[in-house]
Amino acid sequence: MNQGLTDLIRDYQAAVEKAIELLEGSGIPRPATSTDWVGYDIPQRGQLADGVSYFKHGYGCAVFLPSGKVDFDFGAEGQINGFDLWRLTHFAGNRLKSYGFPSEQAIKSAFQMAIESGEIVPSAYILHYLAPNAA
Repeated sequence: MNQGLTDLIRDYQAAVEKAIELLEGSGIPRPATSTDWVGYDIPQRGQLADGVSYFKHGYGCAVFLPSGKVDFDFGAEGQINGFDLWRLTHFAGNRLKSYGFPSEQAIKSAFQMAIESGEIVPSAYILHYLAPNAA
C-alpha cells in the first residue's frame, strides 16, 4: 500500500482512539454496536473533558480535538478502526500534501488501488478496514 495512505490511516485511527478516550472519560460509554450508538440518549452536541466539543450523528461522532476534527462511525460491532475515503480526506485537510498526495484525486487513486490489492477491505456499510496482513 502507498506509504502516505498507510500513515494517514494510522494517524486517523490514533485520533479516533483519542476521541473515544475523551468520550469514555466524560461518561459516554463505547457502544457494543453501531445501532446502540444511535439509541444513546445523549445531547447531539456537547463538551467532553478538557473542553473538547463533539457532535453526535447517525452511527458516529465528530470530535473537535485540539489537533483538529476527527469524524468517525462505529462499525456494526462497535469497531472504531473503520474509515472511508471522505473521512480520511477531511481528516488530512490541508495536510494532504504532507502525506504525499498532491490532490484529492491522488488519494482517491491510492485508496482504490489498496482496495483492488486487498490491503483495504470494504464492509457491508460505508466503512473500510485494513486487511489483517496490511502494513
